[in-house]
Amino acid sequence: MSQQATTSQCPMKPCLANRRVVEVLAGLSWEASLSHRIYSCPDGPEFDFVFGATALILFNRRNGARVPLEVCSVARIAAGELENLSGMAQPLRIRLAQYLAEIGTNEQIIHPGCAHRFYFLSDEPWPVRMQEATAAATATEWTAVLSICTDPDHFFRWPSVGELLWPGCIRTQQDGEYRYPDELLGRLAELGIPPDTRTNGPAIVSFLAAGGIRPKWGNEGWHIHHIVDGTQGTPHAVRDGGLFTHAAGLVAAHPVAHHLAHQSIVLRWLLRREAFLRFCFDPAGDFSPG
Repeated sequence: MSQQATTSQCPMKPCLANRRVVEVLAGLSWEASLSHRIYSCPDGPEFDFVFGATALILFNRRNGARVPLEVCSVARIAAGELENLSGMAQPLRIRLAQYLAEIGTNEQIIHPGCAHRFYFLSDEPWPVRMQEATAAATATEWTAVLSICTDPDHFFRWPSVGELLWPGCIRTQQDGEYRYPDELLGRLAELGIPPDTRTNGPAIVSFLAAGGIRPKWGNEGWHIHHIVDGTQGTPHAVRDGGLFTHAAGLVAAHPVAHHLAHQSIVLRWLLRREAFLRFCFDPAGDFSPG
């Protein structure tokens, strides 16, 4: 069994930078592959194209869904040895045994008398609704999203911590209507951050106070984007006093990425998932267990 190096923390997972990404058909084993995070293929020349992959995009041709996941480990099992996995490390052995039990004797997945390779994949959440979003995405949208995920630091900057700065504050319709509490003004003074009374000012201040870095774009900084925007069943942050200035729901977005985030359901899902992975921030309950 060979081990492949992985990056433990990747902004905008799955981060595909400097990696060999291979799309593979996984429709027949879809449920088992996503449940146990394993992709299997015969260890033969027809699957040589998967060799050296550091990330796989599982593709379900029946419904068009795609799920990119990192390759964490690869195991080669010789023909006739699938019933004896004693030489494999226990966590992987248990996963593989459960995967094999679920797919049963399906000879379209496990070819009789053939050696197989098993790719153990990362466990970032991809709920069914997120899979449906990838299936509905056009080829152009999917290409654009993947290109951004390939080099996320050039398009998104996250705060260091996720905390609520100003409970009860919601967005006003006009600039200059915010009156910052004296206690908050004192904290901002200590941080060297002036109060911002513009329409999205408190959110910008919250991002900066949480250690966020806002790169420059012309005379302005990158957009401070609310990832919880009232779409796909989420609350609308700008109207919610518990979310408008919550740094976990804010990200600095390059203007190109900011526009795409407003247009692409897939990218919205990816941003919300990243906030969950970084800060356990999941106000709509899309990623939390149970």
